[in-house]
Amino acid sequence: MNDPLDDRILELLACPLDGGRLVYSSENLKCTHCHSIYEIRGGIPLLYPDDIDMKHLEEEEKLGSLMEDPPALPKERSYQQQWELSKQEFWSFVEEKTRGGGYTILNAGCGIDRRFLELGDKNTAVAFDLTHSLLSSLRSNYGSPHNIAGDVHRLPFRHESFDCLCCIDLLHHETEDLRLILRSFYDTLRPGGKLFLEDVNAWGVFQFWKSIFLPRSAHRKLRSSYHRLKRSGIQPAGYEFPTSVWKVKRALEEVGFRMIETVPLESYPLRNSFLKRIYRSIAAIDRVRRYHNFHYFLFAEKP
Repeated sequence: MNDPLDDRILELLACPLDGGRLVYSSENLKCTHCHSIYEIRGGIPLLYPDDIDMKHLEEEEKLGSLMEDPPALPKERSYQQQWELSKQEFWSFVEEKTRGGGYTILNAGCGIDRRFLELGDKNTAVAFDLTHSLLSSLRSNYGSPHNIAGDVHRLPFRHESFDCLCCIDLLHHETEDLRLILRSFYDTLRPGGKLFLEDVNAWGVFQFWKSIFLPRSAHRKLRSSYHRLKRSGIQPAGYEFPTSVWKVKRALEEVGFRMIETVPLESYPLRNSFLKRIYRSIAAIDRVRRYHNFHYFLFAEKP
């Protein structure tokens, strides 16, 4: 038997098919407009649209299992630690911008990011992901109270329902639908809402020659071969591709965001210690930290 959803969360939800209001029906959720029924599994609503890409969902579930069981090789552990440092920078910035509390915050594509849950002490923090297993892990292992499974292409939330939206490392999984997704983020935020967006940067110092100058098909084949030869514990999906910080900034402007700021990042995930030293030396330049880190970090507001 499922625990009932918090009324505050139920008020945020909408049918992913037509935006209709959702109400309880037995132990499921039902759209009052189109009458679609949505399962609640383990206390987590599964708000998937009928036309969800099942192959994409299955691939993300495989990637999710790797997130829950991180690599054991020493070089990959070092890389993972650097990756975590970049996330600490991200969440520290979010905490600074939401100081005082009272915000309704959505983490879109949350994975198993536990740092996000700390925002729930003073805010209403909602974890959203395509993969139910990751949300279940957040709920059972780390006490995440508000978890929604669904498709970022059809966000199951009412328009103008959140004060803040956070999104880390999702866009390079959905690069073909960049503007559609950013528009959905815009619609989900209230006027004056804040967007915090971090993702893999096509213009990163040690990767631009691949992601900018190579055809995507060649880039993907080389990356797949590299991870296979290295026997890497993390094998990227074939549809992943880094996004350009400048392209994303333009797209944010086009969908209506203003006050767009590129936030500098210090951490650069690398396995190679020599390359780490090179990056540290050139990262004294502010432009490098803002535009040529492995990740870019953009902050924007909805007018």
